[in-house]
Amino acid sequence: MTGKNSAAEAVSPETSANDPFAPDHFLRAITEVGTMLATIYDRRTGLTRNQTRIVIELLERDGQTQTELANALAIHKVSVGIYVGELEEMGLVERRTHPTDGRAKCIYVTPLLHANKHVGQHHFERLHAAAIDGIARDDYLAMLKSLQRMHDNLLDLDAAEKK
Repeated sequence: MTGKNSAAEAVSPETSANDPFAPDHFLRAITEVGTMLATIYDRRTGLTRNQTRIVIELLERDGQTQTELANALAIHKVSVGIYVGELEEMGLVERRTHPTDGRAKCIYVTPLLHANKHVGQHHFERLHAAAIDGIARDDYLAMLKSLQRMHDNLLDLDAAEKK
């Protein structure tokens, strides 16, 4: 551990289900927040969580192949194909022949999506405001810093396990 007061050091085998340092307490809290964000956002936009993830990824890097999207989002390639097909039916994305490999298709956002992306952004801004209501600015910043540290720790763990 990195510090004497590390939260991980406070965990003992005798932790109770009500102990905020118990692993299951953390997992439940983080999962429930993510599920609620996704549930409300999905209801407001009419897109599923994975459709939204694909749209966001394409808005950041348009023209990816299905394989590139699958790798970027850690979703199975076949599933990406299904989600892209659904988005295509909605007129939000389109498949075009790859510029250098005529056998491959690249996925691009459509003008319809570009014209309406502000709607999804507005929904998320309102959802974010509701989620952080009553949380002090310093507490919010500390939470973000802690989440970044957790992410970095998990990246290190993932890299170590891949060796």
